[in-house]
Amino acid sequence: MSEVNNEQVQAGIPTKPAPVQPGQCPINPRTGRPECPPPDRIECIVVDKVYDSCFQVDNRSREIFTDELEFGTGLEAGDTVSCNLTEGAEITCTEISRTPVGDGFFTITLLVSVPVTVTNPEAAKGECNQLTRIFTFTKTVTLCAPEGVDLDCTESVLLSCHCVVTNANEFEEEGEAEYAITCEIQVCLVIKSILRVQLLVPSYGFCVPAPCVTLPGVCPPLPPEQCF
Repeated sequence: MSEVNNEQVQAGIPTKPAPVQPGQCPINPRTGRPECPPPDRIECIVVDKVYDSCFQVDNRSREIFTDELEFGTGLEAGDTVSCNLTEGAEITCTEISRTPVGDGFFTITLLVSVPVTVTNPEAAKGECNQLTRIFTFTKTVTLCAPEGVDLDCTESVLLSCHCVVTNANEFEEEGEAEYAITCEIQVCLVIKSILRVQLLVPSYGFCVPAPCVTLPGVCPPLPPEQCF
């Protein structure tokens, strides 16, 4: 405590508490532990409440059938083609059915949709070398999901996608090749039951932004840390 604050306390003048800032709570000098000041109000805020959630890693295999007009030339059986989640797209799920199991819990069957883009690395210049497909599969989970709650899978992640040309047939009469491509995907499926609600929460008021700062670069650059 500063000399000014000591004089104020001795004179019986109340001291103004320091403004609350984001970050770690101030350390109490007597206990050495962080202590947050008590909230001074209760706010009503609108938030997405997560009633329940679960995750699981799912491995699936899917086949793609295409031809050189759609996917370009140059592929043979055994060739690999790249596969990624379609840019700007998300993994989504749609509820198909639900069965109540008691206490607000339901066994829910979902249709999971994974949009992927497959690229032909051997396609000649000017040929179409990408195609987009939506891989779908069903998933059954048990969650707390009362009536009105939405099911959300947008936090799911495509962990891996590996595609191999399993068949490449060229038809002499038409002069075109048809491809059969097998893709193995691994999805980290995150399922949440969410509802927009109003909640009462303790508060310190609005959060005021701090002034922007610019940190200088490290000179000289530091080497990376050892791996062991």
